[in-house]
Amino acid sequence: MKNIICARFSLAILLLACISLTNAGNSPLSIAAETMPEPGNLMAIGKDGKPAGLCPLKHTYVVAEISGFVSHVTVKQIFENPFKEKIEAIYTFPLSANGAVYEMLMQVGNKTVRGEIKRREEARRIYEEARDQGKVASLLDQERPNIFTQSVANIVPGAQVEITIKYVELIPYADGKFTFSFPMVVGPRFMPGEAVGHEGTGWAPDTTKVPDASKISPPVTPPDTRAGHDIDLAVNIDAGMAIQDMVSKLHDVNITKSNGNQKAGITLKNKQTIPNKDFVLEYSVAQDDVKSGFLVHKDGDTGYLTLMLIPPKKVKPEQVAPKEMIFVIDRSGSQSGLPIEKAKETMNFILKNMNPEDTFNVIDFSNQVHVMFETPQKNTPEIVKKAGEYIATLTGNGGTWMAPAVEKACSTPADANRLRIVTFMTDGYVGNDFEIIDLVKKLRGNSRWFPFGTGNSVNRFLLDNMARMGGGEVEYILLNDPGEEVAKKFYSRISTPVLTDIKVDFGGLAVEEVFPKEVSDLWDQKPLYYKAKYTKAGKGVITLKGFYGGKPYEQKLEVTLPETELANKALSPVWARAKVDMLMDQNLTGVQRGAIENELKEEIVKVALEHRIMTQYTSFVAVEETVITEGGKPKTITVPVEMPEGVSYEGVFGEYSEKQNKAVGIGGGQFRGSFGGAKTKAPDQPAQAPPAPMTPPSSANSAEDEESDSFDSISSPLKSQEELKKMTPEELKKYYVELRTANELIGLAEKVAKEGKDGNLKLEKFEVTGGIVTVQVWLNDNSDSAIDALKTLGLEVIFNSSTAKMVIGKIDVKKLEGLAQSEKVKLIEPAKI
Repeated sequence: MKNIICARFSLAILLLACISLTNAGNSPLSIAAETMPEPGNLMAIGKDGKPAGLCPLKHTYVVAEISGFVSHVTVKQIFENPFKEKIEAIYTFPLSANGAVYEMLMQVGNKTVRGEIKRREEARRIYEEARDQGKVASLLDQERPNIFTQSVANIVPGAQVEITIKYVELIPYADGKFTFSFPMVVGPRFMPGEAVGHEGTGWAPDTTKVPDASKISPPVTPPDTRAGHDIDLAVNIDAGMAIQDMVSKLHDVNITKSNGNQKAGITLKNKQTIPNKDFVLEYSVAQDDVKSGFLVHKDGDTGYLTLMLIPPKKVKPEQVAPKEMIFVIDRSGSQSGLPIEKAKETMNFILKNMNPEDTFNVIDFSNQVHVMFETPQKNTPEIVKKAGEYIATLTGNGGTWMAPAVEKACSTPADANRLRIVTFMTDGYVGNDFEIIDLVKKLRGNSRWFPFGTGNSVNRFLLDNMARMGGGEVEYILLNDPGEEVAKKFYSRISTPVLTDIKVDFGGLAVEEVFPKEVSDLWDQKPLYYKAKYTKAGKGVITLKGFYGGKPYEQKLEVTLPETELANKALSPVWARAKVDMLMDQNLTGVQRGAIENELKEEIVKVALEHRIMTQYTSFVAVEETVITEGGKPKTITVPVEMPEGVSYEGVFGEYSEKQNKAVGIGGGQFRGSFGGAKTKAPDQPAQAPPAPMTPPSSANSAEDEESDSFDSISSPLKSQEELKKMTPEELKKYYVELRTANELIGLAEKVAKEGKDGNLKLEKFEVTGGIVTVQVWLNDNSDSAIDALKTLGLEVIFNSSTAKMVIGKIDVKKLEGLAQSEKVKLIEPAKI
């Protein structure tokens, strides 16, 4: 490993991204200045050459043991304290969206402490009491089914604490291929709603729509830097049959096979891999060898059964029914660059290969939703060409306002003679996952939803469940996948389902609480997994029924439920996770708002505690009782994460400008861009964090801002009041103009006069037409009187946000400096519209 030098960014910014201290004692600057690199360590270096500090997560090691269609995954996180004071490390990270987390272990020195599963509130209380008493403790919370937070308290200087997390999941299988995936990074989410506080350590404030936004937005390393941790991964497979065509889609790996190719070992070639993209492993077996089967476990009064029922091979329909194709494409900032180009490539191929009688429409969204046609159009060559030209103009910028896009896709009445197919192309980077899933569930009618996850680290939890609730299938487009290949697979899939009207008859076996309760049409040749409890031993025949190619289909499977079977212990948490998912489905809106019905929540907690699994309402906590550290409350260090590979940092957060970001209230810099900016307050500390997506600069103000809307309070971190008093009027004017104006706009009037023609000048990111420029103005005060004041300064307001302290307007370039001198203004920048 090499030391990473980040000459483009100041020490203050790197500390903002890597370190968040909640105690008012020693500052992060003083701690970092004392931290010197050891050979081989990764760390961030300021442009002055001084170290910004090592990150406390040293290494992550993952081992997956796959047997048949079940995967047992062990994740070990090694935290180390590189500072001279004891610390509390907080790390937000992803795990499989479909896994059941059933164990956490904490190793301190030679002692291992097994985590106890508790109600989330109780686990937090135990952890905080232990932390405040100086005990080494750890807490594992689930923020989403695929996002977790690990907290480790009282790591003494130079010491290590190892956390081991275990989960189990069923491996997806489709069209002869198994796919094992392990997510490595939490992508930056768009957080809709009004800012309401900041409970967690993330860059986003909590909002009315996403009340836990600050817990699912870990700080992201800026461009040309990296977090100080890496990852190693190994996968061991016992397929029970010959493995063929194994490929790692995104990582270079070593592969060894044994036992007649029935077993395989896979390891990363680079043991210090940067965790910025999913690990995706595909392997096939002889398709005819994959048979329906079952696993059982019983150790006591209750047994658990998991079925894998393999459908028949897909038949080619004699006549393909006409469809109504609705293409929805995410053009938000996180899709900027290769992701949106990959989505456009795939969409264009589908458009050109629709069936003659199909109709279609195109919907694109970021901050707003655009619909290409009033009603779906017949796919004539002229209309398809027009659509292709329109799609070619789409670029990634703005926020991911996904809910309005879902509503729009469902709002147009469907053609009664056609099956509506909705393709939804997105990375899924939103914080209101449950709201989106619930909208699809409630609004889709008879349509079928086929989400496309475009990118190397997408939100699989959201996309999987959009497909599940939408009665379709999900597809993941990696950035190195040929779009044509993905499109061909998609169109082959939707031409006709494999099975419809699916039912399972358990033939009198003593099974209960079978999940899923219902299965929609099956579009792929993939197994149907059923999980159930049983209370009585016995033998019987389970029958899968449905319609295959329009004709009745039936498959029988002989099953034995033993009185005792100690193997396959993982089936208990697998069943429990399925039941929790079913319970959550009953009130997704309540889950999203943090206001789930108490009776439902208690049932989820009961299942989770009985089966020792993680949920959003249960957590693992471990305390080492025998060692009590000294020195008071530990400093809190938030572990940064990488920007997912292929995701544009500028597209999400905008270009970095320390001067401009101080102007919107972030002393030391923040990130701006398609996700907007918010002044947020971390717990117990006045320091500011990076912004929440699309939340305005003043929507989560500190107490200081609430006392005064004057710009002096915003600029005080840059110059003290004493310094300001000593400045001449001309110096003050220049100071405020530079402070409140984006770099691209400073001196614009002179530039237009020298380089423009008739007042017209085309620049890299915006244009001046007839001496007029369109700008976005962030405000301290968005009252009617304040807006009127801006109008008198020459601003023609064309958009006034009802939720943000922001307006968009047109102004003569010669009047920009006058506008910047208004105390109502925080920042003026080119409008991205």
